[in-house]
Amino acid sequence: MKFRTIRTLTSQAIKSLKRTTSLTTVLVIVACVLALSVFTLIAVNLTVMGQRMQAGVELRVYLKDDTTEALKNALEKSIRSISGVTKVVYVSKAEALERLGAQLGDENAFFFDDMPNNPLPASFDVSVRRADAASDIADRIRKMQGVDEIRYGPELVRNLVGALRVMWVITGAVAVLVLVGASMIVSNTIKLSVFARRREIEIMRLVGASDVFILFPFVVEGLLMGILGAGIASAIVFVAYWAVSDWVRAAAPFLQIVVDSEWLLRAALGVVAFGAVVGIVGSAMSVRKHLRVQG
Repeated sequence: MKFRTIRTLTSQAIKSLKRTTSLTTVLVIVACVLALSVFTLIAVNLTVMGQRMQAGVELRVYLKDDTTEALKNALEKSIRSISGVTKVVYVSKAEALERLGAQLGDENAFFFDDMPNNPLPASFDVSVRRADAASDIADRIRKMQGVDEIRYGPELVRNLVGALRVMWVITGAVAVLVLVGASMIVSNTIKLSVFARRREIEIMRLVGASDVFILFPFVVEGLLMGILGAGIASAIVFVAYWAVSDWVRAAAPFLQIVVDSEWLLRAALGVVAFGAVVGIVGSAMSVRKHLRVQG
Protein backbone atom coordinates (compact mmCIF):
# COMPACT_ATOMS: atom_id res chain seq x y z
CA MET A 1 0.00 0.00 0.00
CA LYS A 2 1.40 3.39 -1.06
CA PHE A 3 2.11 6.13 1.46
CA ARG A 4 -0.45 8.45 -0.19
CA THR A 5 -3.12 5.77 0.20
CA ILE A 6 -2.18 5.21 3.84
CA ARG A 7 -2.37 8.94 4.50
CA THR A 8 -5.78 9.19 2.80
CA LEU A 9 -7.22 6.23 4.69
CA THR A 10 -5.83 7.54 7.99
CA SER A 11 -7.44 10.93 7.33
CA GLN A 12 -10.70 9.13 6.58
CA ALA A 13 -10.45 7.24 9.88
CA ILE A 14 -9.89 10.48 11.80
CA LYS A 15 -12.93 12.08 10.17
CA SER A 16 -15.00 9.00 11.03
CA LEU A 17 -14.43 9.72 14.74
CA LYS A 18 -17.04 12.48 14.42
CA ARG A 19 -19.76 9.89 13.77
CA THR A 20 -22.26 9.32 16.56
CA THR A 21 -21.41 5.62 16.74
CA SER A 22 -17.71 6.40 17.13
CA LEU A 23 -18.34 8.97 19.85
CA THR A 24 -20.58 6.47 21.65
CA THR A 25 -17.81 3.88 21.45
CA VAL A 26 -15.29 6.35 22.88
CA LEU A 27 -17.64 7.12 25.79
CA VAL A 28 -18.08 3.41 26.52
CA ILE A 29 -14.30 2.96 26.45
CA VAL A 30 -13.94 5.90 28.86
CA ALA A 31 -16.46 4.34 31.26
CA CYS A 32 -14.81 0.89 31.15
CA VAL A 33 -11.28 2.24 31.44
CA LEU A 34 -12.30 4.47 34.36
CA ALA A 35 -13.16 1.32 36.30
CA LEU A 36 -9.97 -0.38 35.08
CA SER A 37 -7.85 2.65 36.04
CA VAL A 38 -9.29 2.79 39.55
CA PHE A 39 -8.54 -0.89 40.04
CA THR A 40 -5.05 -0.41 38.56
CA LEU A 41 -4.30 2.21 41.22
CA ILE A 42 -5.61 -0.09 43.94
CA ALA A 43 -3.47 -2.96 42.60
CA VAL A 44 -0.37 -0.74 42.39
CA ASN A 45 -0.82 0.41 45.98
CA LEU A 46 -1.37 -3.14 47.23
CA THR A 47 1.73 -4.33 45.37
CA VAL A 48 3.92 -1.57 46.79
CA MET A 49 2.43 -2.12 50.25
CA GLY A 50 3.34 -5.79 50.02
CA GLN A 51 6.87 -4.97 48.90
CA ARG A 52 7.32 -2.56 51.79
CA MET A 53 6.01 -5.12 54.26
CA GLN A 54 8.42 -7.73 52.95
CA ALA A 55 11.29 -5.27 53.04
CA GLY A 56 10.49 -4.70 56.73
CA VAL A 57 11.29 -8.32 57.62
CA GLU A 58 14.63 -8.40 59.42
CA LEU A 59 16.72 -11.12 61.06
CA ARG A 60 18.67 -10.35 64.23
CA VAL A 61 21.79 -12.58 64.18
CA TYR A 62 23.52 -12.65 67.59
CA LEU A 63 27.23 -13.48 67.70
CA LYS A 64 29.09 -15.52 70.29
CA ASP A 65 31.15 -13.51 72.79
CA ASP A 66 34.41 -15.13 71.68
CA THR A 67 33.91 -14.17 68.00
CA THR A 68 37.11 -12.60 66.67
CA GLU A 69 37.28 -9.64 64.33
CA ALA A 70 38.44 -11.87 61.49
CA LEU A 71 35.59 -14.31 62.05
CA LYS A 72 33.10 -11.46 62.28
CA ASN A 73 34.24 -10.08 58.90
CA ALA A 74 34.14 -13.54 57.32
CA LEU A 75 30.67 -14.12 58.72
CA GLU A 76 29.40 -10.79 57.39
CA LYS A 77 30.77 -11.62 53.94
CA SER A 78 29.11 -15.05 54.00
CA ILE A 79 25.74 -13.59 55.00
CA ARG A 80 25.91 -10.95 52.25
CA SER A 81 26.54 -13.68 49.67
CA ILE A 82 23.27 -15.47 50.47
CA SER A 83 20.66 -15.04 47.73
CA GLY A 84 17.73 -12.97 49.00
CA VAL A 85 19.74 -10.93 51.51
CA THR A 86 19.51 -7.24 50.69
CA LYS A 87 21.30 -5.58 53.60
CA VAL A 88 23.62 -6.53 56.48
CA VAL A 89 24.37 -4.05 59.31
CA TYR A 90 26.78 -4.84 62.13
CA VAL A 91 25.68 -3.80 65.62
CA SER A 92 28.46 -3.74 68.20
CA LYS A 93 27.97 -4.48 71.91
CA ALA A 94 28.23 -0.77 72.72
CA GLU A 95 25.68 0.17 70.05
CA ALA A 96 23.31 -2.55 71.28
CA LEU A 97 23.51 -1.07 74.78
CA GLU A 98 22.79 2.41 73.40
CA ARG A 99 19.72 1.07 71.58
CA LEU A 100 18.45 -0.55 74.77
CA GLY A 101 18.98 2.69 76.67
CA ALA A 102 17.04 4.62 74.05
CA GLN A 103 14.17 2.12 74.26
CA LEU A 104 14.01 2.24 78.07
CA GLY A 105 14.23 6.03 78.21
CA ASP A 106 15.95 8.39 80.66
CA GLU A 107 13.59 7.47 83.51
CA ASN A 108 14.97 3.91 83.50
CA ALA A 109 18.63 4.84 83.08
CA PHE A 110 19.39 3.74 86.63
CA PHE A 111 19.27 0.11 85.46
CA PHE A 112 22.66 0.62 83.82
CA ASP A 113 24.35 2.21 86.85
CA ASP A 114 25.11 -1.05 88.65
CA MET A 115 26.13 -3.05 85.57
CA PRO A 116 29.71 -4.33 85.95
CA ASN A 117 29.96 -4.91 82.19
CA ASN A 118 27.92 -4.88 79.00
CA PRO A 119 25.87 -8.12 78.90
CA LEU A 120 24.52 -7.60 75.38
CA PRO A 121 26.04 -9.51 72.44
CA ALA A 122 27.14 -8.04 69.13
CA SER A 123 24.84 -8.84 66.23
CA PHE A 124 23.98 -8.40 62.55
CA ASP A 125 20.72 -6.89 61.35
CA VAL A 126 19.93 -8.81 58.16
CA SER A 127 17.24 -7.55 55.76
CA VAL A 128 15.71 -9.96 53.25
CA ARG A 129 14.03 -9.33 49.91
CA ARG A 130 11.17 -11.79 50.38
CA ALA A 131 9.47 -12.65 53.66
CA ASP A 132 8.83 -16.26 52.57
CA ALA A 133 12.60 -16.79 52.24
CA ALA A 134 13.37 -15.63 55.80
CA SER A 135 13.14 -19.13 57.31
CA ASP A 136 15.53 -20.68 54.76
CA ILE A 137 18.00 -17.80 55.13
CA ALA A 138 17.87 -18.11 58.92
CA ASP A 139 18.59 -21.85 58.67
CA ARG A 140 21.64 -21.20 56.49
CA ILE A 141 23.01 -18.49 58.79
CA ARG A 142 22.40 -20.63 61.89
CA LYS A 143 24.90 -23.20 60.61
CA MET A 144 27.69 -20.65 60.25
CA GLN A 145 30.58 -20.50 62.71
CA GLY A 146 30.31 -17.72 65.31
CA VAL A 147 26.50 -17.50 65.28
CA ASP A 148 24.90 -17.90 68.70
CA GLU A 149 21.20 -17.24 68.06
CA ILE A 150 18.82 -15.85 65.44
CA ARG A 151 15.58 -14.02 66.16
CA TYR A 152 13.09 -12.82 63.56
CA GLY A 153 9.60 -13.83 64.74
CA PRO A 154 8.92 -16.83 62.49
CA GLU A 155 5.23 -16.96 63.40
CA LEU A 156 4.77 -13.30 62.49
CA VAL A 157 6.63 -13.84 59.21
CA ARG A 158 4.44 -16.85 58.36
CA ASN A 159 1.30 -14.80 59.02
CA LEU A 160 2.66 -11.98 56.87
CA VAL A 161 3.48 -14.35 54.00
CA GLY A 162 0.02 -15.91 54.22
CA ALA A 163 -1.69 -12.51 54.21
CA LEU A 164 0.37 -11.33 51.23
CA ARG A 165 -0.42 -14.48 49.25
CA VAL A 166 -4.15 -14.09 49.87
CA MET A 167 -3.95 -10.41 48.93
CA TRP A 168 -2.14 -11.12 45.66
CA VAL A 169 -4.44 -14.02 44.73
CA ILE A 170 -7.51 -11.85 45.25
CA THR A 171 -5.90 -8.96 43.39
CA GLY A 172 -4.95 -11.23 40.48
CA ALA A 173 -8.43 -12.76 40.26
CA VAL A 174 -10.15 -9.38 40.29
CA ALA A 175 -7.64 -8.07 37.73
CA VAL A 176 -8.53 -10.90 35.34
CA LEU A 177 -12.27 -10.28 35.81
CA VAL A 178 -11.89 -6.53 35.25
CA LEU A 179 -9.70 -6.99 32.17
CA VAL A 180 -11.97 -9.62 30.62
CA GLY A 181 -15.11 -7.65 31.40
CA ALA A 182 -13.73 -4.37 30.06
CA SER A 183 -12.34 -6.13 26.96
CA MET A 184 -15.70 -7.76 26.15
CA ILE A 185 -17.70 -4.57 26.66
CA VAL A 186 -15.34 -2.43 24.58
CA SER A 187 -14.96 -5.07 21.87
CA ASN A 188 -18.73 -5.56 21.55
CA THR A 189 -19.27 -1.80 21.41
CA ILE A 190 -16.74 -1.51 18.58
CA LYS A 191 -18.48 -4.38 16.78
CA LEU A 192 -21.76 -2.47 16.96
CA SER A 193 -20.01 0.59 15.54
CA VAL A 194 -18.65 -1.46 12.63
CA PHE A 195 -22.02 -3.18 12.11
CA ALA A 196 -23.67 0.23 11.72
CA ARG A 197 -21.33 0.84 8.77
CA ARG A 198 -21.75 -2.53 7.08
CA ARG A 199 -23.22 -0.83 3.98
CA GLU A 200 -19.99 1.11 3.61
CA ILE A 201 -18.04 -2.16 3.68
CA GLU A 202 -20.39 -3.71 1.09
CA ILE A 203 -19.92 -0.76 -1.26
CA MET A 204 -16.12 -0.95 -1.01
CA ARG A 205 -16.30 -4.67 -1.77
CA LEU A 206 -18.51 -4.03 -4.82
CA VAL A 207 -16.06 -1.51 -6.30
CA GLY A 208 -13.26 -4.06 -5.96
CA ALA A 209 -11.41 -2.77 -2.90
CA SER A 210 -8.99 -5.25 -1.35
CA ASP A 211 -9.45 -6.62 2.16
CA VAL A 212 -6.44 -4.63 3.39
CA PHE A 213 -7.84 -1.42 1.88
CA ILE A 214 -11.17 -1.99 3.63
CA LEU A 215 -9.65 -3.14 6.91
CA PHE A 216 -7.02 -0.41 7.33
CA PRO A 217 -9.23 2.65 8.11
CA PHE A 218 -11.33 0.65 10.58
CA VAL A 219 -8.24 -0.60 12.41
CA VAL A 220 -6.84 2.94 12.58
CA GLU A 221 -10.20 4.21 13.81
CA GLY A 222 -10.30 1.46 16.45
CA LEU A 223 -6.77 2.35 17.53
CA LEU A 224 -7.65 6.03 17.80
CA MET A 225 -10.88 5.33 19.70
CA GLY A 226 -9.03 3.06 22.11
CA ILE A 227 -6.24 5.57 22.74
CA LEU A 228 -8.65 8.50 23.01
CA GLY A 229 -11.05 6.76 25.39
CA ALA A 230 -8.31 5.24 27.54
CA GLY A 231 -6.36 8.50 27.54
CA ILE A 232 -9.34 10.52 28.74
CA ALA A 233 -10.15 7.98 31.45
CA SER A 234 -6.52 7.74 32.60
CA ALA A 235 -6.19 11.52 32.74
CA ILE A 236 -9.36 11.85 34.85
CA VAL A 237 -8.43 9.08 37.30
CA PHE A 238 -4.74 9.78 37.69
CA VAL A 239 -5.11 13.57 37.98
CA ALA A 240 -7.82 13.04 40.61
CA TYR A 241 -5.61 10.50 42.39
CA TRP A 242 -2.68 12.89 42.41
CA ALA A 243 -4.87 15.64 43.87
CA VAL A 244 -6.41 13.37 46.52
CA SER A 245 -3.07 11.78 47.49
CA ASP A 246 -1.90 15.00 49.19
CA TRP A 247 -5.03 15.04 51.34
CA VAL A 248 -4.69 11.33 52.21
CA ARG A 249 -1.03 11.72 53.20
CA ALA A 250 -1.94 14.62 55.48
CA ALA A 251 -5.00 12.93 57.01
CA ALA A 252 -3.63 9.36 57.24
CA PRO A 253 0.17 9.35 56.83
CA PHE A 254 0.36 5.72 57.99
CA LEU A 255 -1.27 4.55 54.73
CA GLN A 256 1.83 5.48 52.67
CA ILE A 257 0.00 5.46 49.34
CA VAL A 258 2.04 5.50 46.15
CA VAL A 259 2.96 8.96 44.89
CA ASP A 260 5.96 7.93 42.81
CA SER A 261 5.43 9.51 39.39
CA GLU A 262 7.29 6.65 37.67
CA TRP A 263 4.86 4.06 39.07
CA LEU A 264 1.84 6.17 38.13
CA LEU A 265 3.19 6.85 34.64
CA ARG A 266 3.70 3.13 34.03
CA ALA A 267 0.17 2.38 35.20
CA ALA A 268 -1.31 5.12 32.99
CA LEU A 269 0.65 3.95 29.93
CA GLY A 270 -0.45 0.37 30.60
CA VAL A 271 -4.10 1.43 30.66
CA VAL A 272 -3.72 3.43 27.41
CA ALA A 273 -1.96 0.47 25.79
CA PHE A 274 -4.88 -1.74 26.86
CA GLY A 275 -7.33 0.64 25.19
CA ALA A 276 -5.25 0.70 21.99
CA VAL A 277 -4.98 -3.09 21.80
CA VAL A 278 -8.69 -3.65 22.44
CA GLY A 279 -9.56 -1.00 19.85
CA ILE A 280 -7.38 -2.60 17.17
CA VAL A 281 -8.44 -6.17 17.89
CA GLY A 282 -12.14 -5.30 18.18
CA SER A 283 -12.17 -3.41 14.88
CA ALA A 284 -10.11 -5.98 12.99
CA MET A 285 -12.24 -8.91 14.16
CA SER A 286 -15.51 -7.12 13.38
CA VAL A 287 -14.49 -6.06 9.85
CA ARG A 288 -13.01 -9.49 9.06
CA LYS A 289 -16.29 -11.08 10.05
CA HIS A 290 -18.16 -8.94 7.51
CA LEU A 291 -15.53 -9.65 4.86
CA ARG A 292 -15.85 -13.42 5.38
CA VAL A 293 -19.65 -13.26 5.17
CA GLN A 294 -19.56 -11.24 1.96
CA GLY A 295 -16.69 -13.24 0.48
